[in-house]
Amino acid sequence: MSHLKRNLQLLWRAERVLTEARIKLTTRKLILATVAAISCLFAWGMLNVAGYFALEPLLGKALAALVVGLSDIVLALVFLMVAHGLRPAPEEAMVAEVRDIALGEIGAEVEDVQNKLMLMRDEVAKLSTSITTLVHKPMDVLSPALIGPVVIALTKLIRAKSKDKA
Repeated sequence: MSHLKRNLQLLWRAERVLTEARIKLTTRKLILATVAAISCLFAWGMLNVAGYFALEPLLGKALAALVVGLSDIVLALVFLMVAHGLRPAPEEAMVAEVRDIALGEIGAEVEDVQNKLMLMRDEVAKLSTSITTLVHKPMDVLSPALIGPVVIALTKLIRAKSKDKA
């Protein structure tokens, strides 16, 4: 049991260290992605200004602003439709299924161990009752168990004596 405990503790520590390392890496990636998104936002704003200035001589101030605004809305709608269409990867469903199977097996093993422990408890209770009865009333316990062998031994003894007389 101590090996199992040691291995479980080792597994727990290793998983904790790996998880902490993954969290640190994910945090760094998220920070860099956020900085990139902010840069992209500034670039997007500058592109909008450049587009406005390019369209202003051709369409006038109001129409240039309208075209730039509508193009931003259309682009936002395209991004929303793409985002709405994203589905979980097949690997995610497979991993979830493996996790559910493992949890089910662990639950079954735990239930099996629990049932065995309950049977052991019942057996210990029966043994305790038998020992108590044997200590307090030894003849009550031993008499039924000894009657059969004693009768058989007496029967054999009587048959042996009757053969000797005959």
